[in-house]
Amino acid sequence: MFACRKSAKINPQNTTPKKDFSSLTQIVQNNLSAFNGNVGLLLMNKSGEVLYKQYYGTYNDNTFLPIASGSKITSMATVMALVEDNSLNLNIDDKVSKFFPTEFAANNKKDITLRQLMSHTSGLGGQSQWLNFNNITVTQSTIGIGQGGTFNGNTALGALMNYSPSGTKFAYGGVSMQVAGGIAEKVTGKTWDIIFKEKIADKCQMPNTNYTGLGPTTNYRIAGGAGTRMTEFGNFLLMLLNEGKFNGTQVLSNGAVKEMLKDQTNGVPLAYTPYENDVLRSSFRYGLGCFIEEITSGQPTAFGCQGAFGFSPWIDTKRGVVGILFTQSGFGKVNTQPTAQTAPYTLIRNQINKILDN
Repeated sequence: MFACRKSAKINPQNTTPKKDFSSLTQIVQNNLSAFNGNVGLLLMNKSGEVLYKQYYGTYNDNTFLPIASGSKITSMATVMALVEDNSLNLNIDDKVSKFFPTEFAANNKKDITLRQLMSHTSGLGGQSQWLNFNNITVTQSTIGIGQGGTFNGNTALGALMNYSPSGTKFAYGGVSMQVAGGIAEKVTGKTWDIIFKEKIADKCQMPNTNYTGLGPTTNYRIAGGAGTRMTEFGNFLLMLLNEGKFNGTQVLSNGAVKEMLKDQTNGVPLAYTPYENDVLRSSFRYGLGCFIEEITSGQPTAFGCQGAFGFSPWIDTKRGVVGILFTQSGFGKVNTQPTAQTAPYTLIRNQINKILDN
């Protein structure tokens, strides 16, 4: 992987002075209780050089953690890979009803587009019982979301369109991306775990990253079911930072990555965001699978996809780095406790930016 390759010998006079990250270590150590004593922190530059890597407590390179909504960015990269090979497209005509014409025939669902599913602007509510049945497939859960029904003894109603009509509000959740996963299964004839492995995991050297982070299932939670190791997810982030290329392989095109990392919400009201009570992040807009965290000269330059357990990956194109706060403590403990300004994740990100900017 990038982070482990040896660099060629160069004239020491031409090397860039190493940054001093001792102050960052002190911040992490001061906040270990917020991470229940266990945490990892990784920072790499665009070439894959490890600028900072440290585990605390019992974590190490073999530690596997469920990442909850950290799954969203890998999932939408997987869907974008299907767009790349022309199995899908993001045009306005590519609607859910094209793939599930009967199940999404209702007037309030038939016009939902793939892009809206990927950006939480579909109008669908955030939760559904269909995400919780482990003995069905993603395709079956998609059918259930569309019209309700019974699969393998599981019966539930279809998901509600809480923000109808589609495209008029941003409402973060798991249902819309589950439907995008069902479309992916429908067009490929493969299960989601295989699609992800072939399109993303194998190419980014992520052999232990999968969608059973919450336990065994065949109804892979597209928006929240993945689990990973810290360095493997770092490979994925490097791929996005390097315009879709990892270790010589073009995983996604530069255009596909740019599409993921641009604002896809079209200025619509934020009906629900996980940052509602976070004064620093409540106005964040959304791309395809990630929040836009920083704007520089009118252009998005920092992106994140935090999970409910505190897992916090980010891409910073302005500074040319990717990072991961690798933890399973809690969203609030990481972001807003005791306050948003003094929470561990805020302090860590601010200190990294300060070090890199000086």
